[in-house]
Amino acid sequence: MPPIRTPQRPRQPPELPPTRAPIRRPRRRELDVYTRTKITSLYNIGWTYKEIQREITPTIPYTTIQSTCARERKRQKNETSPRSGRPKKLDETDKERILDAIDENPRVKYDDLLAEVDHKVCRRSIQRLLRENNLRKWRCLHRPELSSEAARKRLLWANSYKDYLPQDWRKIFWSDESTVERGRGARREFTFTRPCDQLRERDVQTYPHKGIKQMFWAAFSGTGRRSGLIPMFPENENCRGVNSVVILETYQRVLPTLMAGINEAIFIHDNAPVHTAHIVRDWLVEQGFQVMQWPPYSPDLNPIENLWALLKAKIYELYPDLQAAPDTTETLEILVSAAQEAWSDIDLSILENLADTMPHRVQEIIENGGWYTSY
Repeated sequence: MPPIRTPQRPRQPPELPPTRAPIRRPRRRELDVYTRTKITSLYNIGWTYKEIQREITPTIPYTTIQSTCARERKRQKNETSPRSGRPKKLDETDKERILDAIDENPRVKYDDLLAEVDHKVCRRSIQRLLRENNLRKWRCLHRPELSSEAARKRLLWANSYKDYLPQDWRKIFWSDESTVERGRGARREFTFTRPCDQLRERDVQTYPHKGIKQMFWAAFSGTGRRSGLIPMFPENENCRGVNSVVILETYQRVLPTLMAGINEAIFIHDNAPVHTAHIVRDWLVEQGFQVMQWPPYSPDLNPIENLWALLKAKIYELYPDLQAAPDTTETLEILVSAAQEAWSDIDLSILENLADTMPHRVQEIIENGGWYTSY
């Protein structure tokens, strides 16, 4: 009986090392006239290349000293010979025109910059030139539209409270409403997949086109006090959203307990019509609550806006499955309970830190003449 042969595994070709793009080394800077003259003078009196290198500086390569001495006879009036290769298409005048166009209009488009130089070069050449001058395009910040009158009122407000100390700002009770929508507000995720490969591998962070949502009201102060996260519903089926009656009922239920026992406490809400309605203002006056006059279009001055962002991010830290949950009544109930749990889970030190940012916000308003801040 012939021996049984064990099948042999087919030989795999050896794996080749991954190919790497050639490393493009930057050109070295040309030697100045003084250094070049010193090198050639020492060479003419009999010095060796090594001795010249030690005398001047070890950072100049040996081959540079050698080529400098060899090309001495070809130079005229000790001037640098033109470099080999294609001459530059953009001269100094063209570069000045491009930089002047950017100074005049920082939002100028690349097509307009190409037109400035009569399309002598391509878009990549313009980008390379700007990169050499430490210029790049940035995404514009989003801020509410401000008029000169609104900026003036913001500046007046800031000057009124510029002497407030951190302990004064901690007595302020900040309030606002915000809508929490399923799938929105999660922190941006990071991946090791390159941007050019993320689409092919479907390694992207998704969000729903339109998910179920719920409006909440809340208030807090730098003393560590905060209200609960209260869901807001329309007054009746005929109302599309929350009106002043709903706001008043919320204030009546929460504010007397929330602000009790704090001397010189000040309540803040923005200038939305539901807040400035007569029934709301009259009740606050009757209860003796001190309300700060709020400047127009100033969400950057209300630290509760930062708290809303922290709340929405924490919801998906606690309940990551909510992002892919179906839009059902049960999911809405889970969303409400998750938001309230996330609100309670926010550390009290964060409330104090947010209140302590107010002196900096006020100072920025004054420095910018009432216009936009970094907050």
